[in-house]
Amino acid sequence: MTTDDQTRPGVLEVRDVGKSYGAVRALSDVSLTFAPGLTAIVGDNGAGKTTLMKIVAGVHAPTSGQLFLDGEMVSFSSPLSARKAGIEALYQDLALADTLSIAENIFLGRETTSRMFGLRLLDRRRMERAAQEVIGSVGIRMPSARTVVRDLSGGQRQAVALARAIYFNASVLLLDEPTAALGPKETAAFMALIEGIVGRGKTVVMVAHNLTMALGMSKSVAVMRAGRVITQMDSASTTPEELNAFIVGAKDAPSHA
Repeated sequence: MTTDDQTRPGVLEVRDVGKSYGAVRALSDVSLTFAPGLTAIVGDNGAGKTTLMKIVAGVHAPTSGQLFLDGEMVSFSSPLSARKAGIEALYQDLALADTLSIAENIFLGRETTSRMFGLRLLDRRRMERAAQEVIGSVGIRMPSARTVVRDLSGGQRQAVALARAIYFNASVLLLDEPTAALGPKETAAFMALIEGIVGRGKTVVMVAHNLTMALGMSKSVAVMRAGRVITQMDSASTTPEELNAFIVGAKDAPSHA
C-alpha cells in the first residue's frame, strides 16, 4: 500500500451544481455535503444520480456551480485529476483501459518508475507485485495482475477500481450501484470492504436502488428526483417507505430542505 497517509477529512461539498446537455437539464441547483462516513443517494432512473457522480469524478464538467474538497474550491479536467485530488470512483460504465493489464490500470497516470543508466523507466515488476497484493485484499476472485482488463467480468472490473482506491488511499470514494454485477458472496465481501473503508474515516458516497441496504449501511441519505435534491436526512430517522414516497413524489420535500 502507499505510504502517503492522507489525513484530510475528505469533506466533499457540491454547491448549486447544474448540468445541461443542450436543451436538456440533467441537474438543477444541486447542493449536498458529504462528510466522513457513508452517504447514500437514492432516486428513480433519470433522477440525475449518475450525472452528479460523474461530475464529482471529473468525467463531466458542471454547467454551473462549484465543488469544494475540505473547504477548498476544486475543478477537475479529467478522472485522473480527480483521482490525484483523492477522489476515486466506481461507476457502472467503468473508465478502465480495456487493452491494459490490471496492474497498468491501477497505476494508470501514476506509474512507478526506477532510474537506470540515468533514465527513468517504468518499474513493471514493482507495479505488478503491488497490484497483486492489493487485489488479493479485495475479496473477489481475481486472476494475475498481468491479465488484460477486457478479459475480466463486470465484478472483477469493479474490483480493479476498488483496488486502485485502496492502494492510493483515496479520501473520497464514489460508488454507483457497486454490487449490480456481483453475486451474493461477492456482494457480501465487497460491502464488508466498504465498511472497513468507512471505519478508517473515509468519505463514501453510494448510489443505490436497494433502499433497505442503503439505509442499513449509510449515515445519511439524499433523495434526488428530476435532477434536484428533494431532501437529505439522517438514515436513522427515516424508513424505506418514506424514502420511496419522496422518490415517487407522494411526499413533498421538507421546508428546510
